[in-house]
Amino acid sequence: MEKKTTFRDLSEEEKKNYWHKRWQNRDFTFHLPEAHPDMVKHKDKFLKPKCRVFLPFCGKAVDLKYLADDGHDVVGCEVSNSAVLQFFEEQSIKFERSQHATAPYEIFKAIDEKITIYKGDFFALDSSIIGKFDAVWDRGAFVATDPSRRQEYIDVIYGFLNTGGKYLLQTFQYEGNVSATPFSTSPLEFGDIFGQKFNFSILQTYEDTELSFVKKYNLPVASVTVTLLQPRI
Repeated sequence: MEKKTTFRDLSEEEKKNYWHKRWQNRDFTFHLPEAHPDMVKHKDKFLKPKCRVFLPFCGKAVDLKYLADDGHDVVGCEVSNSAVLQFFEEQSIKFERSQHATAPYEIFKAIDEKITIYKGDFFALDSSIIGKFDAVWDRGAFVATDPSRRQEYIDVIYGFLNTGGKYLLQTFQYEGNVSATPFSTSPLEFGDIFGQKFNFSILQTYEDTELSFVKKYNLPVASVTVTLLQPRI
C-alpha cells in the first residue's frame, strides 16, 4: 500500500503554499471570533502596562486588536498576504504598506493604532529587523512548527525577548492520527525542548473536546497546556 503523504512530508515551500491556500479559501476553522480566552485569563502574568508584544504566525487573530486596545504596542508576523488583509478589513483598521529597507518583509502598519504586521518568513526574522519585545503570546505558532524545527523556532523567540521578558505558550497533547497541524506535545518534553533557553511553569491544563482539529480528526479529546516561560539570563 502506498504511504499517504502528510503535512510533515511536505517541503518548507509546500507548507507555506498549504497555508496560503487555506487563507485564500477562508479555511480557518482554528480562527476565533474573539480574543483567545487563555490569553485574556493569563494576561496579567505575562504582560506589563503598555509593553511591546509579539504574536508569531498571527493570521488575522483578534488578539492583535485586543492587545492594542489594552494599551500595548503589538507586532505580528504572518506569511499569508490574505490573512493580513483580512485582519485589517474585518477590524476596520486603516493601514499603510511599505517594504523593509534591507529584509524581504512587507510591513503593514495601522495608521491610528499600535499594530504592525510583518509579512514574510518567521524563521528569517531577528531582532535587527523587528526589534525586541517584553512579551510573546503564542497561540498557534509553536504547535504548527514541525518538531524537526522546534529548536530553531525557540532560538528565534529567545532572540526577540528583552531581559525579564515573558512568553505565554499554548500547546496540545492528544492520542490519535492527525495528518497536519497542530503537532502534539507532552509537558514531559518541555525540559528537553525549552530547558536550555527558558525557565518555565505550567499555569493551566485542561481537556477540550470542542477544538476544531479534535472534531476534524475524530479525536476523543485533546489536553491543552498553558505555560509561562522566561529567558534564562
